[in-house]
Amino acid sequence: MTRNPTLCSLFAVLVLIGSACGAATTDQDQAGPPAVAVPVAEFRPDEGHGSGPQSPCHQYYPNIAGQTLLENDLVVVQRFIFPPGQWEGVHSHPENGVYIHLQGGEWTVRYGDYEETEVSPTGSVGWLGRVDLEDNHESVNSGTEPIDLIWVTLKEGCE
Repeated sequence: MTRNPTLCSLFAVLVLIGSACGAATTDQDQAGPPAVAVPVAEFRPDEGHGSGPQSPCHQYYPNIAGQTLLENDLVVVQRFIFPPGQWEGVHSHPENGVYIHLQGGEWTVRYGDYEETEVSPTGSVGWLGRVDLEDNHESVNSGTEPIDLIWVTLKEGCE
């Protein structure tokens, strides 16, 4: 079996985040990374527009459903899958966000009248600061395959 070093690194980062933030772990497999117990909460796009019912530290898209994979006093970890051709809708971003492309793709990003198309490779990681609704920000998966994205929001500074 061939291992993908990028995906193994991403898994290690997520396990590290979960362990550092108090997620439950087990000692079953000492040879590999510890398993992390992750409660999953799904939410629909209509549950928030730029901010949501749970906290200002959650990411919400008007047109994209998502899952909250982990939340504690320090972080919120969420997963979103963006179908090809689907605009997210105008939204905000909380302060201190890290994104991880589990499956990359082509994005067309819009801020008001400014628009740019870029490719985010599978495994790419980035940082995004606060974006307000007044910035008229939205993006579309302008590629041909779904984009699978993990958002990690540090709660410090967004509450």
